[in-house]
Amino acid sequence: MESERTFKLTLAYDGSAFKGWQRLPGKARTVQGTVEAALARIVAHEVEIAGSGRTDSGVHADGQVASVRLRTSLAPERLRLRLNAELSDDAVCLAFEEADPRFHARYHAIGKTYRYLVRDAPLRDPFTARYAHHVPARLDLDAMRAAGEVLVGKHDFSSFTNLKPGEKSFERELRSVAVDRSGDIVGIVFTADGFLYNQARIMAGALIEAGLGRLSPGRLREILDARDRSLAPGAAPAHGLRLESVRYG
Repeated sequence: MESERTFKLTLAYDGSAFKGWQRLPGKARTVQGTVEAALARIVAHEVEIAGSGRTDSGVHADGQVASVRLRTSLAPERLRLRLNAELSDDAVCLAFEEADPRFHARYHAIGKTYRYLVRDAPLRDPFTARYAHHVPARLDLDAMRAAGEVLVGKHDFSSFTNLKPGEKSFERELRSVAVDRSGDIVGIVFTADGFLYNQARIMAGALIEAGLGRLSPGRLREILDARDRSLAPGAAPAHGLRLESVRYG
């Protein structure tokens, strides 16, 4: 019988047609369910993968990481090629590496980077509409950067998550916030030790409000300190968000 081995996968996907990362009952198409089914066809046994986190429905990934245990003698590169042959065009395995038997993609992650894309131009662009949230007014990047600095550091982010009170710790360390521009596309980049449910999208919504002149750094500080979700802006739309990378020690 073939021995069981642990692997680390790095995946990229267009989240438009997926109902998020997490496997769901029924026929809902998810990233986890799709990759598990493809791997099961390759190794001929049931497969369960663990992702570094659960991206929401419509959220994209440039570098999602997953761990999996497989009974196979195939080399990692052969497994990567076989997996990509099984996947549809909106998902790809970038890397397939053998890992320490104890490796777990979620529990061993020490940092993540998310990027939120906004197109600030008068008219919608059909070629970026699936990947960038459209705002018909020019954003003030300096105002967005000033607002971002308020959020940097170790804080209770209760105001910036849709988790129910008392469910878990709301403390996270936001290590950096960067705002850049390429033509009409503005990128908001968050790096943290981890993110609460919807946190990146809610923070992106707050920075967009700041860029539109509707939210000052002082008011954002009050919202952060209040630990009250009802005071913060709504979450920015899912399609503008992508998981850029996951860091391990």
